[in-house]
Amino acid sequence: MSVVVLMYHHVLKDSGFIASSVNEFKEQMSFLAKNGYKALTPSEFLAYKKGELKLPKKSVFITFDDGWRDNFYYAYPILKEFGLKATIFLVTSWIEKASEQNALNRADFTPLTHKEAKKMAPENPGGLFLNWDEIEKMSDIFSFHSHTNAHNDDYFSSLPFKEDLQICKNIIKKRLGFDDKHLCWPRGEYDETRLKEAKELGYEIFYTTKRGVNLADKKLEETRRIAAKKGAWWLKKSLFIYSNESVYQIYSKFKD
Repeated sequence: MSVVVLMYHHVLKDSGFIASSVNEFKEQMSFLAKNGYKALTPSEFLAYKKGELKLPKKSVFITFDDGWRDNFYYAYPILKEFGLKATIFLVTSWIEKASEQNALNRADFTPLTHKEAKKMAPENPGGLFLNWDEIEKMSDIFSFHSHTNAHNDDYFSSLPFKEDLQICKNIIKKRLGFDDKHLCWPRGEYDETRLKEAKELGYEIFYTTKRGVNLADKKLEETRRIAAKKGAWWLKKSLFIYSNESVYQIYSKFKD
């Protein structure tokens, strides 16, 4: 078997670039719950990858990138309704700035498209990104891990990669109380130098934007994820393709 890792960014009222609509997301989560899927925690997925944990065939790992505030307002209630676990990879400087702004003057939630949000982020982090209070409230459903400190965007800081990642790791440790081993690459971009530096800082498993299967093969350097889109039918098809290595190999030949 292979565990399908789903990749989300935004959940908004309307779908768009790297955004699922509320209705699409609810359809997908309803499908998972009604069909008996186990939504994994990061520790369960890591143990599976290392060959230390046998999972039900119907297992899926739900991930979100960045830490957009719409995850709290739209995705979190739906996941809670269906009793499904998920993970958010946080850009820690964005969360810190959002928390600082909200501590001074609570920012209104600002649900923008991804393009609009990227433009407004430096001016209104509190309206666009999660803050630590919201992260604490979400922790019954969500786990939180590293997506670097700056995401290669110089909104609030611009440092060499290893220094940036060390800051991210330190913030996760300070705020959430654990030494993080899970790193999601910003935009899926990395090279051997960055991989080596991340390992030197103690990261053990790495998440990409590449599609493919995830076997219990002890290979932790290139977790494959499927960018989520559309509704339950798309999800059903994707689970069929990517949960079986043989089916995926046939599919990829025709896809190419």
